Amino acid sequence: MNYHFQIINLINRLHLTWLFVSRLIRFAIVGLSGVFVDLGGFYILHTLLGWMLTPSAILSTEVAIINNFIWNDIWTFGDVSVQQQLDKRLQRLFKFNLICFFGLILNTLIVNWLFYKFEMNEYIAKLVAIVCVTFWNFSLNWKVNWQIRKREVDVLRDKSIT
Repeated sequence: MNYHFQIINLINRLHLTWLFVSRLIRFAIVGLSGVFVDLGGFYILHTLLGWMLTPSAILSTEVAIINNFIWNDIWTFGDVSVQQQLDKRLQRLFKFNLICFFGLILNTLIVNWLFYKFEMNEYIAKLVAIVCVTFWNFSLNWKVNWQIRKREVDVLRDKSIT
């Protein structure tokens, strides 16, 4: 009887670990798509339309953030957010935007710190910052926007078993 409980406990922990890892991978893929949206939007606004640098950068980044929110809401955390009302989604969008804003500040601080303090190559510093901020954004959004309660884990586990 005790072994049965330990096996069930192990299965539950493995399921939670897989849930975390699979969502992190999806979150990273969505983030990568956001890089292309940001760069493409920046190119259109700045190069093709002739907008000034700062407004082009701000708007293209905001479009990428909205893109990332939509895809994370649909794909990465779709099973959690599927039955939420519009006002809840708008609240999540605001919180997502705020978390990404602080992630942008963190990214800038990390790049500058690594580049100026340790004389790291700026592209390597940027890559390190992106990895750090990805974990920052994911963990905060997991906890704040798409938190999964024990009841929801049980439902998700039951769905995956059937």
